This record gives sequence, C-alpha cells and structure tokens, in this order.
Amino acid sequence: MRFVKEHVWFYVIAVGLLIGVDAVQVYLPLILGDFVNAVTALESNVARYAYIYLGLVVCMTLMRYAYRYTLQRMALVFDYDLRKKTFSELLKVPNEFLYDYDIGDLMSRLTNDLHAIRQFMQMGLISLIDVLVLGVSTIVMMLLLDRMLFWYAVVPLVGVTIFTIFFSRYIFVFFKKIQDTFGSLTERVQEFLTNIRVLRAFGKGHKAIGIFESVNADYYKYYLREVRLEALFGPITGLFAGISTLLVIWVGIGELQTGRLELGTLVSYVNYIGLLLWPMMAVGFGLSNLQRANASMKRIEDIILAPKEVPCFEPCHHVDKFEKLEVKNLHFSYGDRKVLENVHLEVNAGELIGIAGPIGCGKSTLTKLLIRVLEPPENTVFVNGIDVRHIPLKELRSLVTYVPQSIYLFSMTVRDNLKFGNPSATDEQIWEALEVACLAEDIRLLPQGLDTLIGERGLTLSGGQKQRMAIARALLADRPVLMLDDAFSALDTVTEEQLVKNLVDYARLNNKSVILVSHRISALLPTDRVYVLISGSTKEFGPPADLIKQQGYLAHLYRIQVLEGLVHG
Repeated sequence: MRFVKEHVWFYVIAVGLLIGVDAVQVYLPLILGDFVNAVTALESNVARYAYIYLGLVVCMTLMRYAYRYTLQRMALVFDYDLRKKTFSELLKVPNEFLYDYDIGDLMSRLTNDLHAIRQFMQMGLISLIDVLVLGVSTIVMMLLLDRMLFWYAVVPLVGVTIFTIFFSRYIFVFFKKIQDTFGSLTERVQEFLTNIRVLRAFGKGHKAIGIFESVNADYYKYYLREVRLEALFGPITGLFAGISTLLVIWVGIGELQTGRLELGTLVSYVNYIGLLLWPMMAVGFGLSNLQRANASMKRIEDIILAPKEVPCFEPCHHVDKFEKLEVKNLHFSYGDRKVLENVHLEVNAGELIGIAGPIGCGKSTLTKLLIRVLEPPENTVFVNGIDVRHIPLKELRSLVTYVPQSIYLFSMTVRDNLKFGNPSATDEQIWEALEVACLAEDIRLLPQGLDTLIGERGLTLSGGQKQRMAIARALLADRPVLMLDDAFSALDTVTEEQLVKNLVDYARLNNKSVILVSHRISALLPTDRVYVLISGSTKEFGPPADLIKQQGYLAHLYRIQVLEGLVHG
C-alpha cells in the first residue's frame, strides 16, 4: 500500500486510460451493428460508420499502449523497490535466520518470487480491473439491447465462473510447491558447483547427478500438475463461450424471422459475447496471478518480517576511540546446547592476545559474540566499559576487522577484493598490506597483477593465498582491532612464521590490537597473553612463556608441536 500511495497519480492515469479503452470496446459492437443495419437498409452514406469505427480503433490502440506502458513501468519500479527492500532486510537478519534457510531458497525468493509479484502488478491487476469495468459495462449493454438474448448468452458463461473458482483454489497450492522446489533445486546447483572439485576428487559426480535428478523430478512433477490445470482452463472457457454463441444465434435467427430483432442487433450481440469472454477468462487469469503473487509475497514476507539484528539497545552510547575490550562471566548456548560458560577475556589497545583450545571449545563462537554477529547476553561483553549491546552496531563493527575461518573472496579483481573494506586505498597502501601478508610476490606473478580476476570465491587461488589475501584486505581496512580466527591453517610453517612476525611488527608500530585464534604454538608465542578455552570455559590465561612452564593445555600443545618439528629453536 505504501508503494501505491507514493505513485497514486500514475495508477490513476493508467486506470483512467484502461476505462477509456473499455468504453471504446463496449461502443464498437454498437457501431458495427448500426453499420450492418445501414447496409441492409441500403442507406447511401454507410462509409461514415467505417470511418468512425477506424477512428475509435486507432484511439483505443493509442490508449491501450499508454496504459500498458504506464502499468508495466510501475510494475518494474515496484519490483525494483521491493527487491531492494528485501535484499536490504536480508542483510539485517541475524545468523540464526540464515541457519533455517538454504542459500538457493533465498536466491529463488529474490528472483522467481519477485517476478511472480511483478507479473501480477503489470497484468493480473489489469485483468481484475477489466473484469469490473469491461465485464459490467458489457452486461449492461447486452441487457439494454435485448433482455431475452441476455439470459441465453450469460447462463452458459456462469460455468466459466464456477470453473474459475475451482481453478484458483488449486493454483495457489501448486505454485507454492513449485517455488519451494525451485528453491531446493537452486540450492543443490549452487552447492554442487561450489564444491565441484570435492565431487571430482571423490569421484561422486554420479551421486550429485542422482540427487539433482530427484529434486529436478519433483520440480517437473509439480510444474506439470499446474500446466495441466492451466491447459484445461482455456478450452473449458472456450466451450462455454461456444455454447453461449450458439444459443444466441439460434434464438436470434428465430427473432429475426418474426421481425422482433434487427440483424445489426444480432451482430452486436455476438460481438458482445466475444467481448464478455475476456472478462470471464480474466477472472481466472487475474485470480491465478493473484494466487501466485500471494504465495510469493508470503515467501518474501518471511524475509521482510523476520526478526532483525537490533542496531542498538537503549540507552545507546558512542565510542570514539578504542581503549579496551572485556569479556566478563560470559555464558552462551545454541538452544539447549551450552557452548560457553564463565568465559573472561581482556584486550587493551595495542595488545596482542591469543585464544587457544581444543576443536569445538567455542573459540569461533566467542569471536562472533565480540562483534555481535551472535547476540551476547546482557553485561558480558564490553568496549571501553560500555556493554556492546548499547553501542550502535555499525559503530561497534567499525572498530574490528574480522577474518573468519571460512574465507570468502568476490568474483572481482585482486585490487577490488583488497579495497572492499577501504575503497579509497591507494596502490601503495595495497602493496604495503600485501607485503605484511606475505602475498606481494604471488600477486606480482599473476598475469595482470592487481587487475587479475580471481574467480568466484577465489577459485583460481590456493587455500593459503586466499587466507593471506583476506588478511591483507583486513589490514587495508585499518581498524583499531584485528581479529583472526584460525587464519593461518592453510599456510606452511615458514610462511606462517614470517607472517606472524610481520603482523606483530605491524601491530606494535601502528598501536593495533590483535586477537589471534590459533592451534599453532608458533603463532601464539609472540602474543602478550593467551586465553585457553576448555569445554567452553576459560581454564588458563597469561603470558605464553609462563603457561608453557605449567602443566596445562598450552604446555601440552607446545611439547607435541616441538616434537612434530613445528616450532624451531
């Protein structure tokens, strides 16, 4: 409704033109009837009816073009606004929402469902207006011409209305199933293409084909059911229209023979039956589009009306400069499963902090809570002594650059990927970040250097190159805190040692705070403090040199990795 209110005059113009077209259409059979009567009466100036008829047809054509263009333009504007609104709302949903929906399904909602809504806005709406305006005015004209013939014409057409009600009831069910299945189909394609190298490595292409074929068969089955129903609608409508025409001509001929009816009136009547057929069919067409749009709108509303990330819990406080990050007695659960319990952490400006612990102890969950990717409980995470829930979300995240475990690079050039967090970065700054990330030499060897396209998700780069590019991108963002979640896992030992040394020098020189989550002792040794999580709780913390002397997890990790040759000297 908001969209209609904003563009009300366009709709007024379009509806006005449509009413004008319908008025001309209703008047044309009368002109044709008068023309036939004039010819049968041997009138001398019958050409005037042809000129009037031609003039009205030209006028109707121009008005039809104008209203169709206006309505279709407004439908495109509506589609543009709704697509932008839906995508904008999708970016605001919490992570929990994304766990419940496949990426392919969300893509389907942003494409197929929005297309169905646009179809209704540009054609379905026209159909429903035509039903009201053209249908009612045609019925009135038929009643005025001959009431007896009216009943012979209309009674068979009631069957069209009854069938339409049946038709629209089932089209909604079929279309929703089609859209849901199309979402699953898109998800399978996206998943298999993303992991095509894994499929080839395991020789499981045939299995992927089998899964795809199963979903594709469901899509075909549901679409075929809808096609069968839609294919039935036109012929059934035509059948009732044919019966109506036959009855009118049959009765009309008898009336002609008795002199109660003129031939021109019968011609007009037959034309009015054809004219009335479109509104009767438009009921089905319009309701079909309405049902589709309704089904699609419900799927779009799942996104628009979904709970959103709270930008800031009242009262809000602003943070101009990063001084300290604290975690106090943090507890967190995924539903009934406890992940973190009694966690504490402290990061001062310019400090390098390590986080270690066994797999599944909650390290990644902790990093997401620090920047409210996951919502922390009240009074557990603080920046400069302020609960992060009371700091504007955009402001909080502008303090931290986060490099997650799963690296995502865009299908753009190296330069554009690196400048994602800082569009104004110069080439000199880019090369400095690449040097720190130990990636400069690799980029120089690429065919077009910084202008080389790297493919979707960085397909042309190795795992280690992706991680280093993500680190370089984070450095270019130039924020007070750099948070790395196991960002060295794909690096060899020599490259990792050099990269850690570069990061330490960079942080000390620029007074940056670094939170480093890692399983590798060589990455943790240069930090000021290490916090060890065991079963979701902080069990050890302190300078790494002190923890290594104790009999805890870090000492155990140190001894194992020394024996494996991962730590030298």
